[in-house]
Amino acid sequence: MIGWLLGLALLAMPAAADLDETTVARSAPPPPSLMGPPRPRELTRVETTWRPFLGFVGNSWGAIGEARIEHYFRAPFMVGAELSPAAIASAGDGLGAVTHARVIGAFTTDFVTLGLGVGSRLQRFGSNGLSLAPSLRLGSLDGLNFELTYTHTIARNKYTGQPRVGFSNALAKIQVPVARRVALQLDAGLSLDAWAFLTLGLRHRLFGDGGRGTWFLTGAFGLASVIDQSPCNYDLDVPCGASATSYGPTVSAGVEYRF
Repeated sequence: MIGWLLGLALLAMPAAADLDETTVARSAPPPPSLMGPPRPRELTRVETTWRPFLGFVGNSWGAIGEARIEHYFRAPFMVGAELSPAAIASAGDGLGAVTHARVIGAFTTDFVTLGLGVGSRLQRFGSNGLSLAPSLRLGSLDGLNFELTYTHTIARNKYTGQPRVGFSNALAKIQVPVARRVALQLDAGLSLDAWAFLTLGLRHRLFGDGGRGTWFLTGAFGLASVIDQSPCNYDLDVPCGASATSYGPTVSAGVEYRF
């Protein structure tokens, strides 16, 4: 009886070994790179950021912001529209504003984006004109990157009335991921229209994995100023006129959604 049981055990041993040899271990796919996740594909991205401030000048306030919508194709291209920037100031001489509204297009890969925006510059106290804005991004959109957009305008000189092509403004941003959902952002802008800002803050991915249904929230603090135009032009019969000027500390907020 004992020999019969030992024989059955020996016969069963090869079958167990064969079972072990055919076992397949499954593991979760590795997460995307923290510094260089892939670019968005076949989705639309909507974002806006605003930097309001109460001015050091009495009874003044202002804000500098931007808003855009971008659609990313499966092919390495993006098209969209933007309002960038929109600078507003209110002081004793009334409300002043300047903005650039453009359609945009870009060639975009995981690590490089080259784009161009074409539209209009609109200014309350100054002259309107054509807005041309080349742009560059080095690095991943949701990872480590550096962005630069500089704008030229074709407009009439407010002092001479002659058409001119000149530099208008530049926007720059540096983004450094510090965790899977959090990145440090340094954001700056300078314009001859004139306005300027410098902020430091964080970008937080609230929901989603970077694809459709993803929400981002940004918050920052810094300084901002808006001067709608110089208050005086001594070549005119009435040298000094209306001007809206304000500058002060700002706490900015932004939101982004992808669908």
